[in-house]
Amino acid sequence: MMRKFHILSFALAMLLGWSCEQNELVLKNTDALVDVDPKLEGTWLLVNGPLDIGLVLDGDKSRGPAWITLMKGGKMRGHSSRNILAGNYTTKEDKKIGMEVNMTTRVADNPFSTWFMEGVRTASDYRIEGSNMTFVNDANSRQELIFAKLEDQCRPVLKDIGLFNSANKESDFTIKEAYQIENCLVLEVTYSGGCVEQEPELVWNGGLSKSLPPLASLKLHYRKSDDCEALVSRTYYFDLLPFFSAAGYNEIRVNIEGLKGEVTVRKSE
Repeated sequence: MMRKFHILSFALAMLLGWSCEQNELVLKNTDALVDVDPKLEGTWLLVNGPLDIGLVLDGDKSRGPAWITLMKGGKMRGHSSRNILAGNYTTKEDKKIGMEVNMTTRVADNPFSTWFMEGVRTASDYRIEGSNMTFVNDANSRQELIFAKLEDQCRPVLKDIGLFNSANKESDFTIKEAYQIENCLVLEVTYSGGCVEQEPELVWNGGLSKSLPPLASLKLHYRKSDDCEALVSRTYYFDLLPFFSAAGYNEIRVNIEGLKGEVTVRKSE
């Protein structure tokens, strides 16, 4: 009986040892796999190139900053000079990155768009420095493309009927452009001032029309007054995700005080 017990114990120990060895092998194999760097995931704005709408070629204006979205699984999409980008990317342990990117539109094939596209296509090294990301292309110039995380720029749309109805301290402002980057609403604004640094709030009164898609009224609200008369241009970013959740719709038309016409915003997956 004792002999059978020893044999059974030995067999059990061997089985457990075999299982441990197999688990170690599996872990080693998993560690050896190379995947995309999760720190790269998200939407990034180019910050060291022509970002605004001032670039013009043959009468065509380039609208807004260039940006790329790096997604899980190595997929990417982006925008440059009104052109839409799509493709794939991979990373390696030595901070090398490879990209296969195509321009799916040819609306504004200008020098900036070409520079951005070639810079992204030929990127080989990348680094994360604080909240910024830098791509270095593998050309002889070793040109750098520096990006900032969009989520660090975006502030939420406030649902506050009291603030919506309150007086605006800054009355002399114009919203020149309103457009969407992923789930962020971008407003290009000019106003008379220059003596007071401030970040206005984008406020929603909480109401929605019964039409589909529903219409929401928004207001850019300045809490401070600025008596200086210099013409100031600013770009403001507002996070639409909480706004979609509060409204209960993934597509909404917005009427923003100070902007001519409506803007339709859609939730981006």
